Amino acid sequence: MSKGRNWYFGSILLFIVFCIAAVIGGAEKSHSGEAEMHHPKGWVFTMPKGDPVKGRAVFDKFSCYSCHEVRGEKFPPLDKGQAAVGPELSQMGPMHPLEYFTESTINPSAVGAKKYKGPDGKSKMPDFNTDMTVQELIDVSAYLASLKPKGVAKSVTGEGKVVAVVSETQEIIVEHGEIKGFMDAMTMGFKANPTSLLKTVKAGDKIRFTIDTDKRAITKIEKLKN
Repeated sequence: MSKGRNWYFGSILLFIVFCIAAVIGGAEKSHSGEAEMHHPKGWVFTMPKGDPVKGRAVFDKFSCYSCHEVRGEKFPPLDKGQAAVGPELSQMGPMHPLEYFTESTINPSAVGAKKYKGPDGKSKMPDFNTDMTVQELIDVSAYLASLKPKGVAKSVTGEGKVVAVVSETQEIIVEHGEIKGFMDAMTMGFKANPTSLLKTVKAGDKIRFTIDTDKRAITKIEKLKN
């Protein structure tokens, strides 16, 4: 009886262990499968490489020049009264990542200066989403990202108000007026070079600043009276 009883309880114990192992194994497979289905850690959307030459043709095809000037390009002149619909673009390439131009094309109201928005708060830019192919979007984004100002001086001077000083990125965020021949009026972050300039200003200060146009960095600051 003792041996039989031991064998009986041993069999039950073995069965329980087998069941627990099966449950744990199934759970691990389930979690593994779930991990494979989730996006990787740190994932961000990236555009595939486009063709700037074809992108220029797309820009021309959709008459984007009707609202956007591109200095240095031989597009037809802006439509009368349309100069304020969108910013001048030759300055934009070094200022933004490629995906910024993609978003600005398919969802122009996502980010944009107030002066380019209508009374409803939405961008004045026409909607091309039903007419533009994905490949055209890829190429026009590449074209916009390739644009750089031509014939710009080594350094330019602007005036504006400090919005924030960001030590982590070594940037000074400035709401500035038009910098003639270089940049429209906007709020923009510039690297401080040297970084010691970060300690010379604070939010709210009115400043006159010098920009190294190659490095897109502020190299000199003069405080103005508030």
